[in-house]
This record gives sequence, structure tokens and C-alpha cells, in this order.
Amino acid sequence: MGQFIALHIVTALVATIALSLGVAMLLHSTADHYQRRLLRQQAAIVANALPASTALRSDALTDGMAVALIDRNRAVIMAKGPARPRIIAAAPMDHGAHFFRRGVIKAYSVPIAGGRWIVASQDGAAPEVITDDIVSAFLKRFALLVLPIAALVPLIGALLTRRLTRRMAAVSATAAAIGPRTLGTRLPLGTLPSEVEPLAAATNEALDRLEQGFKAQTAFAADVAHELRTPLAIVRLRADAIDDDAIRGGILASVDRAARVVGQLLALADLERPIEDSGEPLDLAALAIAVVTDRAAAIIAGGRSIALDDRWTGSTTRMFGYPGAVTLALENLVDNAARHTPIGTTITVRIGPDRCLCVSDDGDGVPPEHLARLKDRFWRADGALAEGSGIGLSIVDRVARAHCGVFEISPGHCGKGLSFAMIFDRPGLPKDADA
Repeated sequence: MGQFIALHIVTALVATIALSLGVAMLLHSTADHYQRRLLRQQAAIVANALPASTALRSDALTDGMAVALIDRNRAVIMAKGPARPRIIAAAPMDHGAHFFRRGVIKAYSVPIAGGRWIVASQDGAAPEVITDDIVSAFLKRFALLVLPIAALVPLIGALLTRRLTRRMAAVSATAAAIGPRTLGTRLPLGTLPSEVEPLAAATNEALDRLEQGFKAQTAFAADVAHELRTPLAIVRLRADAIDDDAIRGGILASVDRAARVVGQLLALADLERPIEDSGEPLDLAALAIAVVTDRAAAIIAGGRSIALDDRWTGSTTRMFGYPGAVTLALENLVDNAARHTPIGTTITVRIGPDRCLCVSDDGDGVPPEHLARLKDRFWRADGALAEGSGIGLSIVDRVARAHCGVFEISPGHCGKGLSFAMIFDRPGLPKDADA
């Protein structure tokens, strides 16, 4: 906006200066034309009076005028008005009529018969001469008129620019709020300048196409996940009939991993729906207790221990959201800690404060340069292979963002292990379950 205001100010100043100079030049040109006409008329009056008389009539002069009749030697034959020797000395003496100036005195020299010249002059500074006074007074009054207008033009431009900027800011805020869960939002039409309206309309059309494609993709993922559930259940039933324990165990483990991926796909599809329409009250403490209870036996059997820190309970753990998605995210964090930490590691699930779920361990941890990439899908340090689908932490991050929160990864206590925290206490998220 500052650039627009500066541009208006510069434009107003340039226009004012150009207009003032133009008016001044026009007035001076008009005054000069009027003065020349008076000098010509005065010389003609004198010339008409000379053939019958060698004396000039007393009423032959106008205000501020002086007339002299000179010969070839610039000797004054007769004169009327103030003596002006500098004008007589500077008068051109050839066969043509000439206008010339010396200081504030404008003069006109014209030859007549008998080798004589009439020199008519007028002192522009004389009190009787009002032409220059009129020009000077007009320019002063013109400046008093133009200067307020020059100050008003940038002010009006600034107000119009501010109004336009507010409209653009409102539309920009609407555009910035459009995301995967708000694809139904459109830019308002009819509030922007006519030059920008086609861009807003084209953007809305692009959003229409994007929304249709996004819905189709989400529906496809959900449909595929639903369709895979039945074949996986059949494979599991048939795998249970295999006598070889090793083969049966491997098949069942693969089926369980596939079923888990299917569940994650369904959870991601649910996250694309508006939380206001599909969410429900949930208690983070209850979810955490359920996950720890469900996973404790397998973790202990694997040589690790798990603890629950539930010092923060009550209103600080209740919120509005997707219970299934939050449960899935917490399970991913616990399973990830159990899968990637050595035997003997302690896994701690902490609830709160301020609507926070944190899973930490005292394992080996990872180098600091790898922390930022742990959320990337299918990323493995140094290309190492590991169990899992490779999308667990990315799903956790997506769940946190769907609840207007953040997912943070940091080194564990005293630099040992890692800490994974989902923090849901963010602006825009209802504070209480009954909100």
C-alpha cells in the first residue's frame, strides 16, 4: 500500500508542477501578446499623427508608455513620456519592425518615411501597468487553489487504495484458508476490481476441478481399503489351517501388516471430512490407557517395558476430534518405539498437559540430522530396511494437523532416545468436549 500512496503523491506533485508551469507560461504568453499589441497600436497612433505635425498629442500615450522619434544618428527628434536612453541606444535601425527588451522594459521599433524610427516602450514595473500585476496575482490565487487539490488527490488515492487493499486482503485470507478439508470454500466474486474478477473466477473453477478430483481420490482409497478387508480375512482363515507353524506365522504376520495398512488408509480417508461434521468428544487419557493396555503384553514379551504417565487428567485431556484416528496415531507411535528400540528399553506414554500425547523412550535415538526426515513417507536412514509400511509417522503428522495441532519429534530426556509428541492445544480447536 505504501508504494501506491507514494505513486499517488509523486503523480499529484508532477501534475501540480506541470499544470502550474503550463498556466504560468500561458498567462505570460497572453500578457506578452497583449503588450505587443499595445506597442504596435501606440506606434501606429504616433505615425498617424506625424505627417501634419511635429509634436505628439498629449493623449497619444497609454499608461506606462513612452514614445520617441529618432533619426539615423539616434538623435531624439521628439519624445513623450520618460526618457529612456538605453532603449534608444538598443533600438534596431533597419528596414523592419522589431520587438526588443531591456530589463523590465519592453520596446517596439518601426521605421517610417524620412529615415526616422518610432520607438515605443513600456515599463512593466510601472505602477500604472496592471498586466503583470494581474498575472502575478492570478498565479498566487491559482497556487492557493491547486495546492489543496494536489494534497487531496493523494489522500483520495490512499483511501481508494486502502479500500482495495482491504478487499484483496480479505480475498487473500479466504484463499489462504482453503485446504484439503475446506475445498468447498470459494473466493468471493463481485468485491474485486473488474481486472481481477476473471482471475478469481478462474481460481474458483480450478478449485471446483480440484475438489472433484480430491473427492474421487479419497473415495477410491476408501473403496480399495474396504474391498481389501474381505480378501485379507479369507487369507487369514486359510492361513490358520496350515500345519507348519513357521509358514503359518509368517503368513499371518504379513496379513496383519496388510490389514494395518488398510486400517490406516481408512483412517486417512476419514480425516478428509470436516471435523465439525464428523468429529466427536474424546478423552485423551482414556485413549492412552486403552492403547497402553492393549500393547503392554506384546511389548513386555519383546523384552521392553512400557509405562503410563497420567498425572494430567480432567479437562486438559478432553477435546473434540476423531477418536479412531487419534487412537491409530498413538498406536503407531507405541509400535514404532517398540520396533526400533533395543531390548531393555523403557517406553513411556505421557498424557498432557494441555491436550498433549507424548511417547518417549530411552533407546539409542537417531542423529540430529535425521530428525526432520522421520516424518517423510517410506524414508529409512541410510536406505536400511525395517518392518512396517513406512507411513506410520506421516500418518501421525496428518492426524495432528487434522486436529489443528502439531507433531513434534525431539531428543529424549537427557539426550537419550526420542520423544514424539502430538500437541492438540492450538487456536481453532474446541477446548472442551462439549464445545
